[in-house]
Amino acid sequence: MFEQETEHILEIARQRTIGNAEAITVKDILAADVPSPVKTFFRADIEALLLDEFQQHRKKSRFNFRHPEVQSLQNQINSILVLNFTFERVEFLNRLNDTVHLVINYLVRPQWTLTSVLFEHEPSTSPLSLLRLLRYFGPYEYVKDLLVRYVQEKTAAEFTKEEFAFLLWRLDAEYLRRKSGDELARILFPLYEFFDYPKRSGNKSLPIKALVRYFEDKGLASVLSMLEGATVQGKEEISHRELGELLENVRRTNGAFEAVKLDVVPQPDNAVEAVASTVNPNPLPPSPAEFAQQVPRAPVAVQVPSTRVLEINDGDRKRFTRRIFRQDEAAFASAIGALEHTPSWKEASKVIDEIFIQNVIDPYSSDALRFIETLFKQFQKTR
Repeated sequence: MFEQETEHILEIARQRTIGNAEAITVKDILAADVPSPVKTFFRADIEALLLDEFQQHRKKSRFNFRHPEVQSLQNQINSILVLNFTFERVEFLNRLNDTVHLVINYLVRPQWTLTSVLFEHEPSTSPLSLLRLLRYFGPYEYVKDLLVRYVQEKTAAEFTKEEFAFLLWRLDAEYLRRKSGDELARILFPLYEFFDYPKRSGNKSLPIKALVRYFEDKGLASVLSMLEGATVQGKEEISHRELGELLENVRRTNGAFEAVKLDVVPQPDNAVEAVASTVNPNPLPPSPAEFAQQVPRAPVAVQVPSTRVLEINDGDRKRFTRRIFRQDEAAFASAIGALEHTPSWKEASKVIDEIFIQNVIDPYSSDALRFIETLFKQFQKTR
């Protein structure tokens, strides 16, 4: 379906990254003019490799790697190591090919692809493995937000493949049900944008067959009927603008976008299994400035009028100061002040990521999750 487009994207990405060189660094990949989802995947991949090697080394070491000064320096070293990791030519070209195919699968069928990769090796998985896997995928941020929020609020010890597939479908269905036609079309923008590379014309059209797969993945039967009607009328492609209009017509005719469980079993495309088998289930969380070519910097408060006061009880305040800010009360107060001036939870999340990186905090530790949960509830009150 996307064979020619995929080969074209791969060829341009090769030219704009490794070219005729025999090797390429992660820093050069991130600086290259290639689609953002590809950069996200490569960075997460190498951060996972570094974490794996680092953990193996620490298991046998008698040195105190938890010393605050060591952790601060180690964080800087890790960033530099990741950015300067070198791929040999054959290794990079193979990985680029697999990555592009996996990204396309994810863009077209996000639910099926996440489930396939997550359960490639085991019949069940932990919420921690799920959160770490999500770092590989850049597009459709709302899907990740829904899953992260669910994991933070629930106490499930693990998911089976069937449980996870149903959970993801249910969360996605509830999210889409409240959208207008134009809002639903905007969700698909990353798919249009990816195949608009390298022109970035803004008026790319997609094959109806691709859109059928996307809406099959979500179980939106009313939209599938609309697409079938367009096909009968001889239409083969739909632009992003046209899709918004068609989806709004569906909503006005049928009401809210209600998802149903469709008995559609997608056949594996290209390199999903190949990439899934090499995705590290425990990757190191990437820098919040995902494609920056520098060591992460300290969080900077956004200079806008304060819209909230973050209320943190004494117990949590002491816990966060001790466990996250290394007993530095001034640093804790400065961070809270910066967060109070952030305009949205999305921006606050970036500041929190910077805090965790600077203090070498595992974002999936109990202290980090408690910190996130406490702040998230505060932001929800003042939305």
